[in-house]
Amino acid sequence: MRNGRRVRLTWAATVIISMCFFGCAKAPNCKVSPVELEELREDIAQLQKDLKTARDREAQLSADLATKQADLETKRGKPAELRAQLDQVKKGAGKTEKAKEAAKTPAAKPAPAATKTPPAAAPATKAPAPTPAPKDTTKTSAPKKGNP
Repeated sequence: MRNGRRVRLTWAATVIISMCFFGCAKAPNCKVSPVELEELREDIAQLQKDLKTARDREAQLSADLATKQADLETKRGKPAELRAQLDQVKKGAGKTEKAKEAAKTPAAKPAPAATKTPPAAAPATKAPAPTPAPKDTTKTSAPKKGNP
């Protein structure tokens, strides 16, 4: 019995001593200023907004990619039809067909010609031309650099 009691007392003393050294120490003072903490909070808020925007953009681009891939898959099944359309475009088939259609349709009747009125008469007197300002005959020149 004495041996069990001794073990318990030794164990309790070890726990109390270790608590004094490790768990009961005074916490160090915080070296971060309140201004820096506020700036960090603002940065975190901005980064969260940016992350939300990026996730929305990623979802939009994923949807666009899915539609483009579906369109590509439908076009892969019709290479002959698409080749014919490409050949028509290369030949300029659309331009000649439009010209043929324009030739077949009757031209619209032109509107009756309006009577032309003569231009307004010029004023009888002309304003005199402005005279140039007299030239300044006095010469003032600055000394050239490098020459005394």
